[in-house]
Amino acid sequence: MHYESDVPVGELLADISDPDQIIGPTLDQFHIGGATATARLLDLLELPDASHVLDVGSGLGGPARLLATTRDWQVTGVDLAPEFCRIASALSARAELSAQTTFCAGDALHLPFANGLFDAVWTEHVAMNIGARDDFYRELARVVRPGGLLAIYDVVVVENTSPLTFPVPWARKAEHSHMVTAKMLRERVTYAGWNAYIWNDESIFARDWLTNMRLAKGPAGPSLHHIMGDDFSLMTRNLRDNFVDGRLGAIQAVFEKPA
Repeated sequence: MHYESDVPVGELLADISDPDQIIGPTLDQFHIGGATATARLLDLLELPDASHVLDVGSGLGGPARLLATTRDWQVTGVDLAPEFCRIASALSARAELSAQTTFCAGDALHLPFANGLFDAVWTEHVAMNIGARDDFYRELARVVRPGGLLAIYDVVVVENTSPLTFPVPWARKAEHSHMVTAKMLRERVTYAGWNAYIWNDESIFARDWLTNMRLAKGPAGPSLHHIMGDDFSLMTRNLRDNFVDGRLGAIQAVFEKPA
């Protein structure tokens, strides 16, 4: 799998368990804009304290921990990579958030949860890897209670532009990338039974963040380089160039499941 290539799980877990090891703030926020983007999406999501939120494609758990600490929600993360779930659990233990955040491996098209279990579903930069989008959004609706919410932060392709430059963080080759336009994204989610009520174009924010970011060289502690491999810098440069050239955009949106 794309995200599992030679991840040094043992080394990362050893570093995380070492209280003297510095863990950089970008390790667990694997999406454009980092924690700032997660906070921007969080501002759009209105739920009471003690709500139960499912983070689909939870990665190393950064968004789940931010949701738990900022809003006092219970957050369950699910990710296709068992190694990511192990690292996410260790990072939560280090942050003393194991009681509020839990992680398990699972397929986003066949979630291991009962119908209507969650108050909301959260997903950042996940659907670009999923070809069966209709099935994906219907499965998210299945596990959310009537009246529950879906928060999305997704990268979209811009219509009538040249092909993307690869590799990018979610795909090393074009055949592994499942991009849609912003219009198609909205259509797919609503077709699956969700009602849209917040829709924000985050393309300028994403482009500016990518343009201004600086990748750390020779990090002292664990970083995304350890997760993604030696070509992570190239992936990030290509992602930036795709945004700067107008081939990619970004959307944050909130949908509601009919009561």
